[in-house]
Amino acid sequence: MSNINKALLAILIGSLFGGASSTITKIGLFEIPPYSFSFLRFFISALFILPWFIKGLKKFDKNLMILILVSLLPIINIALFVFGVKTTTASIGQLLYAGSPIIVVLLSFLYLKEKVSLKKLFYVFIGLAGTFLVIFLPLIQKNSSFSGDLTGNVLISVGVLFYSLYLVLSKPLHQKYSPEFITSVFIILGTVVFFFLSLTELNTQYWLYLSAPSIYSVLFIAIFGTVLVYILGQYAIKWGSSLISSLSFYLLPIFAFIYAFFLLGETMTIGLIVGTVLVFLSVFLTTYSKK
Repeated sequence: MSNINKALLAILIGSLFGGASSTITKIGLFEIPPYSFSFLRFFISALFILPWFIKGLKKFDKNLMILILVSLLPIINIALFVFGVKTTTASIGQLLYAGSPIIVVLLSFLYLKEKVSLKKLFYVFIGLAGTFLVIFLPLIQKNSSFSGDLTGNVLISVGVLFYSLYLVLSKPLHQKYSPEFITSVFIILGTVVFFFLSLTELNTQYWLYLSAPSIYSVLFIAIFGTVLVYILGQYAIKWGSSLISSLSFYLLPIFAFIYAFFLLGETMTIGLIVGTVLVFLSVFLTTYSKK
């Protein structure tokens, strides 16, 4: 099997589990505060990833410092996501990540100096139009509960920018570190960051009334939505590229809608459908355009 096919397989499996993240996270946030949910998620993930972290940790040098700084980017993304998805819909929360390949193209042009044709830039702006349409649905469709929340949409969109930057900056790190170690540094760092942030939520005493769905939510996101999805994402970068890894966001909204429809009863609106079509049209044309 070629590296490209391996990368695509990693994307497919990761999307199957990652597509449930918005919906299942939203279920957990019904009872667990955002920072506490994130800490529990990372703490459980750290228990699984710790052997890879210990094995790969050899010495503290310049490269490791760069890896730590880069790993802060997806942590910022998650912090914004858990606050955003709490108020907006799970479907919109995941759809906004479909704009990530568009941002990766722009960042690759600016950071990696990759050439981008005017035609691709035009395709990029089509996607941006669709993404902005989804972000501002609460203002356009004021009477629809499935248009999401403007604040939540904006928070998630800013998080998408940080995560896209993470995908671009992760590529050079594979020359020094394995996908498992790169993921383990991100998870260990996330555990520390969200531990201190979660201390601000101790007064809620959420642990006194946790239900089974909330517990299952944390476990699923920790094991499948974090360890599995992020390792597969790094392998997609290793075997392919940052752009190829971001292709998972083509599939994530589809799986997210299916999960949200059955678990949360969310439906599609006309504005959401139009925004979805524009984003998918853009990422398809941007990816498969030869120039």
